[in-house]
This record gives sequence, structure tokens and C-alpha cells, in this order.
Amino acid sequence: MDTILAIKGKDFVLISADTVVGKGLLVLGQGKSKIERLGDFAVIAAAGNGGDPQRFMSFIARHMALHRVQHNGQSPSVRSMAHFAGKQIYSSVNVNLNFKVSALIAGWDTRGGPQLHQIDEFGGLVSVPYSGQGLGLPVFNSIFQKDYSPDIDEPTAYHVLKKCVAAVHERVVLNMRNFEVFVMKENGITELEAINADSLKTALPSSL
Repeated sequence: MDTILAIKGKDFVLISADTVVGKGLLVLGQGKSKIERLGDFAVIAAAGNGGDPQRFMSFIARHMALHRVQHNGQSPSVRSMAHFAGKQIYSSVNVNLNFKVSALIAGWDTRGGPQLHQIDEFGGLVSVPYSGQGLGLPVFNSIFQKDYSPDIDEPTAYHVLKKCVAAVHERVVLNMRNFEVFVMKENGITELEAINADSLKTALPSSL
């Protein structure tokens, strides 16, 4: 019952995920992060079955930490991280591990600037300007298509995410009450104000 979404601008990437812990139709708790840091400039968010997303993110994060140990503190490029993660999903499918996970890897590096990579549950990898995975996909895909532009600025992108979360609150039966939000830029990773019922009371820009 995960929902993850992200949007890329000229010099930043925003990524967001709900914090509900659930199984089937049951909500087991709140406040569980579904976004994990892969270094000082990149994160991964995952959606899937049961505990697979959390295990997958931890697995990728540990390998990125090992890479830094082996390479004098240097992290791989964001694209290399995405290729590694996609390969792990593809390998799990081929050996019938039933590792049902899709993921978003977002980050910034000196080679590619802001980057957003989408990985499907078969390990397919594509670089995208915006993306969403999980339960909320049917309701916010049209919002991205309508409101995204290549020169979108950070405040506008944040409000696009708010529109997506508002649509999830209104139309998805399982109410995902809180979405954490992070931004990746040249100066690193920053956690922004969470999107929830209280923050959604703030009026959205009329231009959107």
C-alpha cells in the first residue's frame, strides 16, 4: 500500500513518499520512512509487497556505503546507483525470488546535475522528468502530465506534489495521511515540510 512520487526541475529533484505501514487493507502504523539516503546527494524510495521495499532499500544503501569505503569516500554517480538497483531487481525476478519492488532513485551529481530514475518491478530502468509508483499512480499521473514543464521551479514543483497528495486523499480508499518530502540539489539533501491534512489546507496556486 505504498505511494512514492517525484519531480525534477532544472537544478533540483523533489521526492515524496507516504509514511503508512500497512498490510492488505489494514493500517498497522504511521511514521515509517519509505525514503532512504544512498549518500550525501541521492536517495531511493521503493514501493511493493510487504517488507520487500524496506529490505530492498536497505540492501542498496549498504552496498553504496561499501562502495564509499572501498573508494576513499567517493559515491558512485546517481545513474550508476540506479543501474545497480535495477540489476538487483532484474536478477531477483530471473531466479524467482518473488521480489516485488518498484523504485525511484533521485539525486544530484556533478556529471548529470539533477537526475530522476524510475525502476519497474522487472528491473527496467528509465530516466524521467517525473514519476510515481504504487497505489496513487492512477490519480496523480494526469496531474503530472498537465502541470509539469521542463523549467518548473522548486516552489511550483512542491505544489504539484501537494495536488497529487490531495488527489490521493480524496480518491484513494486507503487514506495515506502523511507524505514526507525531500529535495536534492547541489548543496545536498534537505527535508522539506511534510504534506498532510494540515498542510493541504494551504491554498494551492491558482496557476496550477
